[in-house]
Amino acid sequence: RSIIQNPSYFRNHLRQAACFRCLRRYSEAARSAMIADCLYVLAGGTRLGTSDLIQLYWQALIQEALSEEEASFSVLYTPFENEDEAEKIREATETFAEKHPDYLQHIFTDPYGIHLLPEGAESLPDQQYLLTLGFRDKELGKNVEKSVTRKLPICPGGPTCSGT
Repeated sequence: RSIIQNPSYFRNHLRQAACFRCLRRYSEAARSAMIADCLYVLAGGTRLGTSDLIQLYWQALIQEALSEEEASFSVLYTPFENEDEAEKIREATETFAEKHPDYLQHIFTDPYGIHLLPEGAESLPDQQYLLTLGFRDKELGKNVEKSVTRKLPICPGGPTCSGT
């Protein structure tokens, strides 16, 4: 209900993620947390580390989803340097297809976010990664991609901001 009233307030999506997690619906929880992270950044959130904490939360949810017996999606992190972005996304998609052949109904590489590896994974300091997701269900993949890439209005007033 709170998301319907104010879809651009990031905390509403974090609450939804927590509810989905309690219901053991991890992929839906991860999607909600990803949306919350994007909304926080788009709204100009500046609290030091908040976006990083939200990102670690949805990455942990992805790991929980993957540990379930019948995961609906899979994930691949690809090291990213200041290179040709389009070429790097193409390479990440090809690598994903080779490593995760069961998740090819819809493949999406986040073109806007440069990510850190989930907690506990070995990585070089300050190394950034592209995040590629592959889905067994084409519609689910399209919906996640649309929710991550769509432009939302920025409400500087926070949760009480009303749309025009």
